Amino acid sequence: MRKLHWLVFWSGVLLPWLAALYLHYWLDQSDSWSPEQPYRGLISVLILALGMVISFVLHGRLKAGVGK
Repeated sequence: MRKLHWLVFWSGVLLPWLAALYLHYWLDQSDSWSPEQPYRGLISVLILALGMVISFVLHGRLKAGVGK
């Protein structure tokens, strides 16, 4: 049961980051933006950073709730 709890915990924590990675991949594969688009690099960094920040905050909140 403990391993299942661990798996659910980490799956939930990593979900926002994986969603950001998939969004970045989907935008590239669907030709929604071209390499010549202005600020493409900045938008890429912001998408990935937002996913990582949400995952980090979620981890902190869930870890604090689990420890109680």
